Amino acid sequence: MLLRTLSLFASGRGGLGLLLFAGALSAPSFLRAQTLQSLPVMPVEATPIGALPPIALPMPASRDNSYWGLRLQTGQRRERGQEDLLAVAAGVDYQVSGGSTFGVTGGYQWRQNCQPSTSVCGGHSLFGARARFNIVTGGPTIAGMLGDKAASSTLGTELGFGYAPNVTPGGNACTFDVGVPLSIAMLERIRLVTFVTPGVVWDVDCSSANTPRLQSYLLGFGLGLQQLGFRGLDVHVGAQRIFRGTTGVQFGVSVTWVRLP
Repeated sequence: MLLRTLSLFASGRGGLGLLLFAGALSAPSFLRAQTLQSLPVMPVEATPIGALPPIALPMPASRDNSYWGLRLQTGQRRERGQEDLLAVAAGVDYQVSGGSTFGVTGGYQWRQNCQPSTSVCGGHSLFGARARFNIVTGGPTIAGMLGDKAASSTLGTELGFGYAPNVTPGGNACTFDVGVPLSIAMLERIRLVTFVTPGVVWDVDCSSANTPRLQSYLLGFGLGLQQLGFRGLDVHVGAQRIFRGTTGVQFGVSVTWVRLP
């Protein structure tokens, strides 16, 4: 569904670049599992940064107000051996003075196509906290490049912490991540936004001294419709690849609603 959406969008401005990203993320990887062997769930897959899809930066709003928002997300991590990982989550966000956003997330993840005879099935809860800061917002320059007077861009940075208990018997997962998201929005009545979310994530020692501490790079991208139907409702479709071993590719959908005055 995501690739079909991207193909339809390819006929418009910016579509070619997004198709190139899609090809990079969905192309076969030599590191992908080629057996029917059950794979352990890595900490980066079990916490919100890897279990849930990426999402665009919030639209800058009036500095005279702060805003509460609700968020629903679902994501599936595929191409990681015989089992996929499916997660659903809900979150609450608070945008301070129309700019930076602070949010918390809670959800649940479980294995799909799991074979009890060969692996430990079941699922686990996941929790996260995230801060997103708008650094630079551009208007006239990007509007001139795209030929759309309503176009704007937002470059930011984000910090996130994730926790998932009992991912493995007696083992918890903790991660810390840093990203530099970029969003470009076009059109007026319903805003079409494209975004990329490059970042770095670290496994954090939270189970025992023997927990490995690993660093991974990740890249997410997606499309979104903002102010869909009425003000404050946004829908995003996103994909993500973590450049580590057999983590596969993440696809998902996010729906957010912001309470506007």
